[in-house]
Amino acid sequence: MTKLFYRVLFTITTVIIFSCGTQAPVADPAANTWITFTTKDGIISNEVHCLAFDANGRLWAGTQFGVSYFNGSSWGSMTTQNGLIYHTIQDIFIENSNSIWFATPLGASHYVNGNFTNYSIDEGLINSNVKSIAVDDNGAVWFGTVDGVSKLQSYSWTHYQKESYLSLVYDIVNDIVVDSENNKWIGTEYGVSKFNGTNWVTITDQSPSPSPLREFVFEIFIDSQNRVWFGTLGGVILFDGQSWTFYTQNDGLVFNEVLAIAEDRAGNMWFGGIFGVSKFDGTTFTNYSKFDGLGENYVTSIAVDSQDNIWFGTMGGGITKLIKEENQ
Repeated sequence: MTKLFYRVLFTITTVIIFSCGTQAPVADPAANTWITFTTKDGIISNEVHCLAFDANGRLWAGTQFGVSYFNGSSWGSMTTQNGLIYHTIQDIFIENSNSIWFATPLGASHYVNGNFTNYSIDEGLINSNVKSIAVDDNGAVWFGTVDGVSKLQSYSWTHYQKESYLSLVYDIVNDIVVDSENNKWIGTEYGVSKFNGTNWVTITDQSPSPSPLREFVFEIFIDSQNRVWFGTLGGVILFDGQSWTFYTQNDGLVFNEVLAIAEDRAGNMWFGGIFGVSKFDGTTFTNYSKFDGLGENYVTSIAVDSQDNIWFGTMGGGITKLIKEENQ
């Protein structure tokens, strides 16, 4: 049976027992301000896959049908007609305000000073289905694909695939992030690999030093304390450098399948999934849904702006901005 079958089975089973976990507090919907932007406001598509802010405060949204960007007052969009390699955007990495990378199922697009340069297998990628992009401290660009990892540095390509235990843990890569020590954390559908440029460390729940890390990793996030958070099919996991902490619905998480992670200015962690959003203050989970003001419960991405507003990309409901009560 395929991993997709197990994922669907897991989701159905969890929905059945959804009400059995610890119930997190429900926020007072009147205490916060919620603003939702949809195609009626200028977004190119209400199916939003990823969000990112640049240094100038512009919000970039990768959607099913192109890229939309918001300067605080108006929306603009870019499609294949402008030079994008493909219209479905799976990830955005902002290197700086003049250098933005877009990952798509048919390759990667690099947007620099208004011009696009596109990369696919023909240009050197190991596979054109790119799910994640990151740039490390040396300027190397890392592409996570469905068939391994490609690194582009100084016009030269290096590829990494699963070969042994001392290599990439699995070839289907969902996310890549770079930490403060320039380590690459690579989340796959069968655990995580940490790569320092020379040595690989494999992390799964079957590792020699077992972690609670489940196989299917959607999202990796490094917080302001350099702790690593993993959004997985079975919950959210925190690694503080020495120990692991595992959070699920039994602890108050809105749902075990965690697709998006962010941190606000107060140090609260935000987790998004198919049934809404959880805010975690280190002790207590508070959950939000369409009832509170989300445009849609299916949350694919979360980003925090310079004013500490929380932005949620949703599948079908556009983008929702949360202005927290304490920031009003």
